[in-house]
Amino acid sequence: MQNDEGLGQTVFLEAQISSEAACVVFFFAKHSSDAKTGEQAFTWPAENPVTGVLTDIPFNKGKSKLVFKLTINGVAYVAKRCSSLGGESVVSILANQEQLTKEGITLGRTEFFLKNFKRDCESEGIEVSGKSLAFDVTDYALVREGAVNSTETFIPSPASGLAPSKYSDLPEAEKAELTADLGLVSSITWLIERERGDVQLRKYSGTLDHPRYSDKQGATINLFQHYVYLFSHKTLVLADIQASESHDRRSHTSILFDLMSHTVNGSHHRLFSSESGAGDHGEQGIKSFIDQHECVQKCAQMGLEALREAEDGESEDNEDTGS
Repeated sequence: MQNDEGLGQTVFLEAQISSEAACVVFFFAKHSSDAKTGEQAFTWPAENPVTGVLTDIPFNKGKSKLVFKLTINGVAYVAKRCSSLGGESVVSILANQEQLTKEGITLGRTEFFLKNFKRDCESEGIEVSGKSLAFDVTDYALVREGAVNSTETFIPSPASGLAPSKYSDLPEAEKAELTADLGLVSSITWLIERERGDVQLRKYSGTLDHPRYSDKQGATINLFQHYVYLFSHKTLVLADIQASESHDRRSHTSILFDLMSHTVNGSHHRLFSSESGAGDHGEQGIKSFIDQHECVQKCAQMGLEALREAEDGESEDNEDTGS
């Protein structure tokens, strides 16, 4: 089992600054989410380009991504692209696009689940929106660097890691996949979010680690994970759950971001069964959640089915209290 350090702890994210930056033209993906089914879709219209200032050098990096500073219309964002996938240190344009699209789908699905979770909790008289309890999903977008009908003159940004000569030398098949029906020539896809700055971060679960919490915030996440698994017809488990403070310091809402999921491939519930990108351990990942999950009191209050027979007899805390 993978051991993720720092679960349940609060740490601080410190923003750093890079001085070198370039003006870059971005095209935003159009995102749709079916209110009834939760199906997510991204399309790429070749219209309404937006110019932003993107730093040349990353200010942060994770296991598989580089993170850059981006400013659009005076608003600060972070822009993420993949730097390694599946042990490969070189990520193709299409592999980066596919992975970030899957991450966008995971965030969209989580928004769908969270909306239904809040509705069902309210109908059962379970508080999940009070002070220190509320959660929302980060505001995010998928964007591509690009140009309209200018294949020969388009130059990728320094942050893309793609030299102009390398872009020109791409195989025609890959260039064709990067060109939308309306003539959008594009290169690197980015996943962008509002910059969090110096905020507190709390990690609730790892890739394969799912602790039980007795404080109110942690217990709400435990309940939400249980709910999502059942609501998805037992085909999806949320993992690597972490949250930061809201951008509005007056708000007590925590913002979920960089989520991961484990999915069952081939399920007839196809909307939640497609492989969800790097870190998706499939049925092994789902089993890790089932084996480790311990219900909090609100699981029973909400009428959620126990995940293991032994869970019916497991002892529970008196009440999910605490800060």
